[in-house]
Amino acid sequence: MAKLNLKLIRNKESLLSKKKHSGTKSNYDSTINNFENFCMEKFGKADIIDDLKKNTDEEILDVIQAWINYNDSLNPNTIINMFSRMKKYLHHRGIKLHPQDIKEELEFRHNITEELHPLTTKEIQRIINEMRHRHRVQFICQSSSLMRIGEIVQIRKRHLILDHNNILVKLPATITKFSKARTTFFSKEASVLLRPMLKKLDDDDLIFGSNEDVHLAETNSEQILTRVLEKIGLNERYESNNRYKINTHSFRAFGITALSRHDPNLAKKIAGQKIYLGEYDRMNDEDKLAVYEKYESDLIIDDTAKLKAE
Repeated sequence: MAKLNLKLIRNKESLLSKKKHSGTKSNYDSTINNFENFCMEKFGKADIIDDLKKNTDEEILDVIQAWINYNDSLNPNTIINMFSRMKKYLHHRGIKLHPQDIKEELEFRHNITEELHPLTTKEIQRIINEMRHRHRVQFICQSSSLMRIGEIVQIRKRHLILDHNNILVKLPATITKFSKARTTFFSKEASVLLRPMLKKLDDDDLIFGSNEDVHLAETNSEQILTRVLEKIGLNERYESNNRYKINTHSFRAFGITALSRHDPNLAKKIAGQKIYLGEYDRMNDEDKLAVYEKYESDLIIDDTAKLKAE
């Protein structure tokens, strides 16, 4: 009986096919493309993995260090995350790096910790006043639900429960950062603004996402925000990495900060952050909503709506 050839080709595509989360797949694809661009510039060839296998461990580490230096303009945390993905890709292709060699041989820039800018209600008001209605609603929904930008651009009408004054959002595990389903809420202010938009959508339609590709949808939201920041003069940047002090993450941080002042555990729970012994802190949706409503006024952006809520 002939022996079956069970050997499968291991390449970028075979690694990406193993990643089920679209955001994770996009990050790996971006990192590998970055490495291949470096290789093309340095060696005149995009895929050099088979060539690397013929070299010594020291020579392989030298190439990786050159790639790290190639990305020196990026934030140190970004480079470390890219290296983590690149290490798994190399392992997938047959290059196994020893942890001690990584520690001793590779040099990474130290991360400079800036004092992060706390987004204020007044700043949000100035920003959203310059936006089209759809984008205005998106950022109000994000700040009140504590969602990541990558999550809010992936929610569809079928993920919402409309039976309460506050719209409930059932985030499926497939679109969350840690692949864990959770429930969050839109404030009454956000819910009132959103309901007319929902009447025009089918259950499977994206509510805010401009593209089925989450990376492109995130980028589009970031560009919309950046244009407004430049227009109204809220375009200050951090000295260490030249990033805008106000960004899409700032709206999520605004909500987390406001709710954490009253109930840190609930803030972490609906934001999708890890909680110490969180598996024992179990609340149903009604209980979570009741606590959320108690402190909801701190999440409201419009001054009139805030006074009414208070």
